[in-house]
Amino acid sequence: MTKINVQNQLDEKTKELILKMEEELEAKDKEIENLKNELAYLKNQVLNKNRKIFGSSSEQANTIQVSFFDEAEKDSNLKAAEPTIEEITYKRTKPTSNTGKKDNLANLEKIVIEHKLDEDQQSCRDCSSDLVVIGKKSKEVLKYIPAKLYVEEHLTYSYACRSCEENNDKANIITTKAPKTLLHKSMTSNELLSHVINLKYQHALPLNRQESYFKMMGANLSRQTLANWVIGAAHELDPIYQLMKEELLKRNYIQADETVVKVLDDRGKESNKQKYMWLYKCPDKDQPIIIYDYQKTRSGSCPKGFLSGFSKYIQTDGYAGYNKVENVKRLYCLAHIRRKFHEIIVNLDEEALKSSRALIGFNYCAQLYEIEKDLKEQHGEKEDFYERRYKKRLDASKSIIEEFIDYVDKEIKDAVPKSALGKALAYTKPLLPSFLKVFLEDGSLEIDNNSAERSIRPFVVGRSNWLFSASTKGAESSALIYSITETAKNNNLVVEKYLLYLMNNFSNIDPQDKGSLLKLLPFSKELPESLKVQAK
Repeated sequence: MTKINVQNQLDEKTKELILKMEEELEAKDKEIENLKNELAYLKNQVLNKNRKIFGSSSEQANTIQVSFFDEAEKDSNLKAAEPTIEEITYKRTKPTSNTGKKDNLANLEKIVIEHKLDEDQQSCRDCSSDLVVIGKKSKEVLKYIPAKLYVEEHLTYSYACRSCEENNDKANIITTKAPKTLLHKSMTSNELLSHVINLKYQHALPLNRQESYFKMMGANLSRQTLANWVIGAAHELDPIYQLMKEELLKRNYIQADETVVKVLDDRGKESNKQKYMWLYKCPDKDQPIIIYDYQKTRSGSCPKGFLSGFSKYIQTDGYAGYNKVENVKRLYCLAHIRRKFHEIIVNLDEEALKSSRALIGFNYCAQLYEIEKDLKEQHGEKEDFYERRYKKRLDASKSIIEEFIDYVDKEIKDAVPKSALGKALAYTKPLLPSFLKVFLEDGSLEIDNNSAERSIRPFVVGRSNWLFSASTKGAESSALIYSITETAKNNNLVVEKYLLYLMNNFSNIDPQDKGSLLKLLPFSKELPESLKVQAK
């Protein structure tokens, strides 16, 4: 073998060895890059968990974030004059009067008590002449009357005509009637029942705490008794709930959300299977309706069954279970999309933020929200607000959403699928085109599902106090009562006053009389003004 052949063989082996080493290095580099991405993802997850526990929940964009990509175009003005030196002075103003405090109490009843001298004291001690008023001072004291429980015994009497009995062998008997209550077989009054419901469902005070609350007032009311009252009230008010649901399904636009609820099984033990409280809301600014619906599963059959017959717009997050709802136009929630990008950028310092690709996606969301904010500030109180919003979205929002879609399509090709950005893009990609199409169709549609999330929050707060429902019947009763109380609150009613009004009137009408029931609904225009929260 010649020296040249040996050299050639060595060169081939060297090339193969170098090639193999390059492939191994490339594989190692790829593995290192994947590990870095995974480490960054895990760090981000830990930071997000800490932020959710200890930090602010706001997703508001700050000025730096919004202006990174449009700073020059946004702020430049060639015609603007050069700034002049401005002298800043500070002047200490005299404290104003307590008008602010008085305004806060303006809706309360005021009782004026005058402190005057007795008649025998209205003469001068020196010359016995009559004293005259030369001035007066006023001091306001906010008083509180402690709650009081007492038993009201109603005696009814029967009257008979003895003359008719003697002449006709039949007495004409008339019997007086006691006031009707919602739970006519129970000793609870409508006032006490509405107070118990208000404490539990508006102030998240569980029944075991109410038990001790009433005990200190001298009444031994067990939590079982209180629970029976609540369930009984829900049973009696079911026609109101069904009519509210019927009215909801007539609306043009419904938002939906769901959350977990713990319910004990028949043995009194916590069920291993998760149960769900579903929420459906029409966010109409004049007559909002909120309906809670307890279900044993998160299956798409739940919203499909509840919304049967509804054929307009439904707004939700990206959960695929809502796809089973038929004959509706589904609008996705931009807040859920924004949240995916916000969770990435919220933990970055300013330098890392400038180079973050996630910031671009977040800024598209921020620009869309800014348009919505300006629209509400400028035209929110006008009658043609929805029409104005519809036109503005076509003029301004449409192009931003289209750019957002292009950005997602380009970024997702290079993004690591398991990275935080990759997951955000994967979540956003299938939702944006549909969001663009439906969002631009009707000015009454909101940009996000936040209204529904705010309405389900009282249930979540209550759940953190009472922890679980003792039975399916209890969970269903809670769904019904939450529906009534939250709809009342969203229609600017004083909840306890409205509950008492509802119970008093419902107790004296035929539950089958639909016309009378419609007048009692919490969004009825025929409710008295005294039930409404009074403006300052």
